[in-house]
Amino acid sequence: MNKKKAWTLKKETYEHASNKKQVREFLFSLFAKHHFRKIVGLPGPDIMSYISFCKSKGYDFFELYEMDMDTLMKQMTEIKSPNTTLSYGNILNADGDRKDVVYDLDYCVTVRHMAEHIKKFTHNFIMTFSRRIGNEETINEFFQATKEKVVSIVKNFAPIEYEIYKTDKGNNYIYVKYSDTSAMCCIAKIN
Repeated sequence: MNKKKAWTLKKETYEHASNKKQVREFLFSLFAKHHFRKIVGLPGPDIMSYISFCKSKGYDFFELYEMDMDTLMKQMTEIKSPNTTLSYGNILNADGDRKDVVYDLDYCVTVRHMAEHIKKFTHNFIMTFSRRIGNEETINEFFQATKEKVVSIVKNFAPIEYEIYKTDKGNNYIYVKYSDTSAMCCIAKIN
């Protein structure tokens, strides 16, 4: 298989990604006390598992986006959930400035070309990126896009290992590294 093709293969399922599930449990627990009821996000290939998980965390309304036509067609045949909109297109088409929703943005690509996405969503988000480019470049690119400087980093080891990045603008970001089949990370912000 040539290298270029290998990087463009889609993930068919996340059903057996135990580390991803553990990270999602942790991050969603941080949002729980705020009683959000709506998710704007990218459900991926397992749309009903995604919706079921979100419903188990108290979410009732879903505004979902998909850019891959094959995945969208599969999602449309599986979706059985009221209060759900599924749109073909870029998540950049969503209103990115709402404070009453959680943005669940599972990009699964590196941050290198995601500055527009990072800038658009500034409230209550979880962004998932590939760490193919390494931790340092991931962090640097992310904060370059937000136009913030990190002033402190606090490492935590429970309930999972994560870091809190405090910035010069007074924002706190939660950074969690994990790996199932590849090196990934989530960056979350609650405000």
